Amino acid sequence: MLQFSLQTGTIMTVTWDKPKELGWARVDVSALAADVATKLGFVLGGPIEPIVERMGGQIVYGELAEGDLESGSISIEPGKFTINIPLNTSPQRDRFTIAHELGHFVLHYLLQNNKREADNKITHMRARRFGSDRTEHEANWFAASFLMPSQAFIDIYKELDQDIAKVAERFGVSESAAGVRARSLNLIP
Repeated sequence: MLQFSLQTGTIMTVTWDKPKELGWARVDVSALAADVATKLGFVLGGPIEPIVERMGGQIVYGELAEGDLESGSISIEPGKFTINIPLNTSPQRDRFTIAHELGHFVLHYLLQNNKREADNKITHMRARRFGSDRTEHEANWFAASFLMPSQAFIDIYKELDQDIAKVAERFGVSESAAGVRARSLNLIP
C-alpha cells in the first residue's frame, strides 16, 4: 500500500502485517482481558469509546473498505490505531466488535511486539474481522471477557434469573453474545 508522508512530502510503500496467533489458552486470554479492562477503568455496561481513546485509538463509523465485509477492522500504525465500524450494525454488536478489535491490538500487536527484538517489531498491522482462524478466536475470547468478565457474568446471570435478554442489556451486548458467553461458562448447554 502506498502512503503519503506529510513530514517528508514523499510517497512510501507500507507493508501491513496480518495478526499472528498468540497461542495462549482461552483461560489465559480471558484473564488478561479482564485485567486490562480493570486497569483501564472499564465499567461493566459502560461506554467503551473512552477506553479506545485512552489507549491511543480512534473509532471511525462509515462504509468499510472492500474485504472488511460487515464486521469491522483495525489498522495499527506506530503510536495510533483506528477501529472501523460499519453503519448498518446495532450499538450492541458495535461494542463487541470494538472490544474484539482491541483484542487484536493487545494480543496480536502489543504482546507480539513485547516478544520481538527491537529490529523485528511489527510497525503496521491490519486485521479484518472475518473468518474463523485462531487469531479471530483469540480476539473473540478477549472481547467476551473484556465486556463480560466471568465472575461478574455468572453473578448477574443468576441475579437476573438466567434471563439472557436482561443479561445482554446489563452488559450492553447482543443476546447472541450473551448466549455464547453463558455457554462458554457452562451456564447453559
